[in-house]
Amino acid sequence: MYFSSSVNWPTGSICSVLCLSLLTSTLKAQTPPPSNAGPAAATAVAPATKPVEAPAPFVKIYGFVRNDFSWDSRQTVNLREASVDLWPKDQQLDAAGKDINAVANLNMLGINSRLGVSFNGPDAWGAKTSGILEMEWFGPSDAAVGGVRLRHAWAKLDWAKTQLAFGQYWHPLFVPECFPGVLNFNTGIPFQPFNRSPQIRMTNMIGKDMYLITAVIAQRDFTSSGINGSSSEYVRNSSIPNIHAQLQLKKSNVLAGVAVDYKVIRPRLSTGAGATLAASDALVGSSAIMGYLKLVGRKTTMKLEAVSGSNMTDHVMLGGYLAYGTPAAPTVESSYKPTEITSVWGEIHGNGKTVVPGLFVGYCKNGGTSANAIAAYGRGIGLTGRTGLDNLIRVAPRLEFIAGKFKIGAEYEYTAAAFGTSTTDSKVINTETIVNSRLLFLTVFSF
Repeated sequence: MYFSSSVNWPTGSICSVLCLSLLTSTLKAQTPPPSNAGPAAATAVAPATKPVEAPAPFVKIYGFVRNDFSWDSRQTVNLREASVDLWPKDQQLDAAGKDINAVANLNMLGINSRLGVSFNGPDAWGAKTSGILEMEWFGPSDAAVGGVRLRHAWAKLDWAKTQLAFGQYWHPLFVPECFPGVLNFNTGIPFQPFNRSPQIRMTNMIGKDMYLITAVIAQRDFTSSGINGSSSEYVRNSSIPNIHAQLQLKKSNVLAGVAVDYKVIRPRLSTGAGATLAASDALVGSSAIMGYLKLVGRKTTMKLEAVSGSNMTDHVMLGGYLAYGTPAAPTVESSYKPTEITSVWGEIHGNGKTVVPGLFVGYCKNGGTSANAIAAYGRGIGLTGRTGLDNLIRVAPRLEFIAGKFKIGAEYEYTAAAFGTSTTDSKVINTETIVNSRLLFLTVFSF
């Protein structure tokens, strides 16, 4: 976080000071040196230094060209042509008992390359101004892989102890200073909340090295699930923004924080059709609590994070929400409850400049919710049959080699998913573990 110092002077005082300075400079410039004075005396009359000017505005272009080469031991649940793998697909047996999804997959992609521009400008209301505009070729959907997608459109006003920012940026549950440094483009999901959203965020310095972050947030890049698929319409129709508060301790070698998050969605506007058409005003409220810690040592860095939350599909995590009927209309959705998850991850990596080893470990557990639901909306959850996940485990060691702006890296990712029979509370019984191994090689040239 960068904060700038500024002093607000009354307008009248500014005008008086400027007029007096201008008059003094003019008189000095017009007064000739004494007749008996030499060149040195004449020089002494001239101003000793030039007026201090404000820093010139700058624009900086940055980004990288990235190429991923990956091999998976089986089919996976993923985004963008397996660029982002979430977990292995469950078994799908043919008539002879052969698993259709037990087929390896090879992929080469350059869509994770990135281009951005950072900039600043003149002060506004006594605050330093800056911003970024960033895009990538990941595409806005699986059908548009290779298309340009907006990542960040972020503008900031920085005062001495306060920052006010607007636009699309990382959701506050994603902490840029403390997230998994895995080579895989999945960035640790589904164990790590991953979301970029339009928002208004304020950061206040409330003490030495202590900051309070508050935000009101919408949905755009990553959205909730519902009757019409993944969409921002559910949070928009609730007319209530996602609300966030976070307390952060930030030192040179320690970063720690706790956060609370709350959002409300409206899954649908109506139920039934024709003679049974009826307006629906049922809402789903959900919350999340997060804690994180980063310790930077002389040779290694350690990161830890834990999240307990509900309806986290907009963060590309496991779970969602369930729909319930009434005794009078058992098949009509009249109320909703979010499903719970608990996720923890840890990482350790080296601090070297040329060779950087690292290890990531993550665990996520599906906690379900109340029984007797009639429909499930989300990711990795169901109500009957083998349609849900009980837990996920991932272990991913990696090794990076860096030379200037060029980096190559290799990573092995082991992901185990416990599939089983879903019950009417979205919990899972009679589990069986399905495993995927991913080998990843990448090259990155930054500029």
